[in-house]
Amino acid sequence: MKHRTILCWGASWIALAACAAPAAALADDQTQNAGTVEEVVVTAQKRAENIQDVPLSIMAVSAKAMEAKGVEDATDLERTVPNLRLDAIAQASGIAIRIRGFGAQSNAAIDPSVAPYVDGVFIPRPGAVLSTFLDVETVEVLRGPQGTLFGRNATVGALSVKTYAPQFGGMSGRIGAQIGSYGEHQVDGMINVPAGENFALRFAGLANETDGFVKNKLDGKTYGAKDTVEGRLSAKWQPTDAFTWIGRADYAHTSGDGVAINQVDISTATPAQLAAYTARTNGNPTTLSDPPSFTANQLYKNLNLADIQWGASSDITWEFAGGYTLRLIDAYRDWQNQQSDGDVVFTTLDLLSRDARFDSKSQSHELQLISPKGALMDGRLDFVAGLYYFDEDYKIDEVFHVGRQFCTFAAPVALRALCETFPKTAATVGAFTQDAKSTAAYAQATFAFTDTLDLILGGRETWDKKSGTFVQTIKNPLLASTLRAPESAALTFDDSQPNWRASLSWRPMPDVTAFITYATGYKSGGLNSAGGTVALGARRLFDSETSTDWEVGAKSVLLDRRLLLNVTAYRTDLDDFQERSFDGTSFIVRNAGSIRAQGVELEGQAKPTANFSVDFGMAYLDSKFTANHFAPGLPACTGAATSCPLTQDLTGKRPTYSPEWTGNLGAEYVTPQFADGFTVAIRGDASYSSSYASTNDLSPQGMIDAVTLYGGRVTLTSPDRSWQVALYGENLTNEKVFRTKFPQVLDAAFGTRDPATGHTLYRGFMGTPRTYGVRISKTF
Repeated sequence: MKHRTILCWGASWIALAACAAPAAALADDQTQNAGTVEEVVVTAQKRAENIQDVPLSIMAVSAKAMEAKGVEDATDLERTVPNLRLDAIAQASGIAIRIRGFGAQSNAAIDPSVAPYVDGVFIPRPGAVLSTFLDVETVEVLRGPQGTLFGRNATVGALSVKTYAPQFGGMSGRIGAQIGSYGEHQVDGMINVPAGENFALRFAGLANETDGFVKNKLDGKTYGAKDTVEGRLSAKWQPTDAFTWIGRADYAHTSGDGVAINQVDISTATPAQLAAYTARTNGNPTTLSDPPSFTANQLYKNLNLADIQWGASSDITWEFAGGYTLRLIDAYRDWQNQQSDGDVVFTTLDLLSRDARFDSKSQSHELQLISPKGALMDGRLDFVAGLYYFDEDYKIDEVFHVGRQFCTFAAPVALRALCETFPKTAATVGAFTQDAKSTAAYAQATFAFTDTLDLILGGRETWDKKSGTFVQTIKNPLLASTLRAPESAALTFDDSQPNWRASLSWRPMPDVTAFITYATGYKSGGLNSAGGTVALGARRLFDSETSTDWEVGAKSVLLDRRLLLNVTAYRTDLDDFQERSFDGTSFIVRNAGSIRAQGVELEGQAKPTANFSVDFGMAYLDSKFTANHFAPGLPACTGAATSCPLTQDLTGKRPTYSPEWTGNLGAEYVTPQFADGFTVAIRGDASYSSSYASTNDLSPQGMIDAVTLYGGRVTLTSPDRSWQVALYGENLTNEKVFRTKFPQVLDAAFGTRDPATGHTLYRGFMGTPRTYGVRISKTF
């Protein structure tokens, strides 16, 4: 069922604020007057600055805004930030962070295109970000290449999470509890304990459990259960005004069955294909309905998810020589994800199950030298410079087990008896190892031509080296042609690239900044970590990805600080785009070609009265391949028919995950005080995405329909503002939508392939159904 929403845009700023779509988030209400819009301080340029003075397309989401909008983990951020997406797949480790349509799944050795940072520390595997979203003060989303200051993995942007640091002074704390739909229970809290005048500790913790929402007809059970325990201990020591040390240690453990529901999209198949699929599943197929339901009919067996991570960081800041600052950030992170995700053909049959393990151990060290503002040339010049080192040891293990029905289902009739004689447990084993080292040096300077005109120039040189091995062993030879081919390879890759940034910003009047920025980005090439139906050989290596970006924008606070409005027009050119292509059984990374993405991003806030506020954002994206000559053909193509080749030229077509329109709109009304000081805040939010392609062959069957999602929250606050009780809900209209699609695994064996057209049966991972609950919290 297609769902389209037309966004309205008025001619005036006030009309625009009232009817646009979005939710820009902006920050610390302690510094704001009740009748004006909020502001936020960000560190996008390695120093604390008002977001309105930073010449970048950047949005910041504060703790207050996240609570108001129901943002509980990183995946919820896309409801607040246009042109940002966070997608998950069957493996819980496979989170993809995307900005302006660009990104990469994290359950492989490919580096992210959007660099995730937590407290200034790069997180190499985005799947680990979900369990570090605790006691967060601010999230900064930087759109466009950030290679100069954020490094090689910021080809198209960065996601920077800042957690609260301990505070001196009196003791403070917070405790909260919530009960929600699908058996959700959560308790969380924080306590800040000063220990003398110059030392303080802060501990934050969370425990959450849910029963899941996937009802399975095959066994009558409910799936999607998950238990999470997280904790972070922070310390701050400031023996003098010039020296500060902040240390952090965190731990997170997530367990459960790991089920992410995916369903057959019946609109992608003909009646004959659906009949063949039903017959091959013994008349008991996966649930077939339009729209898809949250009721599954699949074989779930031996399910298990264990995600464990811990890390420690040290952040030393030393101010010397009249305001110059040395900052040293050292960090170590250990992330292990193990998942047994049952039958990966996703039917009622016992065919193939998979065990996977991802193990990342990384360390990073960054030394920064930051000058005072206007330190040189009579107050006209200041700079930031740094040295960076990163090292990661990464291992991926993949084991497939043959189910009891596989041989009779997938093997040729003449070989079925032979198939039964081969081992079924650990029928194929893939082992990948990689050691990646990266070093860099960077500098960025700001020169003030006048009091209102600044020039920023920056550069970075990065050196990367990767080495690894891939070994695929086969115990059941019949899987060599249908699932994995034997292979043994030793792999090396190295590259170095410069990145540049130039920006001119002009302040024609107070609270108004206009800018033009040129920036480049670089993402290291590397090693293919997945097995395939044929040995990849030289195709196990892929080249580095580079980007160039132009941005023209304006940031303004108008109407006596009652309207904040920021707009950016951009053009990004990406070369040697690293794309993961699904070939029916595995994912392979290749350099797909070049992409041009251009568009407009707008966000802001309006505060017509002290009690009523609107926050909004919108993004228009015009994206196309400027070169993609050897893209995968449609999944059922054999090359026998000229109309159905094995490869296709997609030059001029719109890439995947690039909706033309995305937007958010939020409105909040706070009642006047009543009953000796109580207030009620009533908030509603809407987020919109137009349709987009989700498969690399750009098959029409892989298209995702447009959708609008609605959320709401009603919060009662006590007179002293220490108690709050909130009722909340998300996806209030219970939209049943696909997030991403893929061809049915082993579709040839199901008889759903049409070699003449290339069409086959598609499945899709679904978004979350309607959720609701109540939360109570107390601060002291």
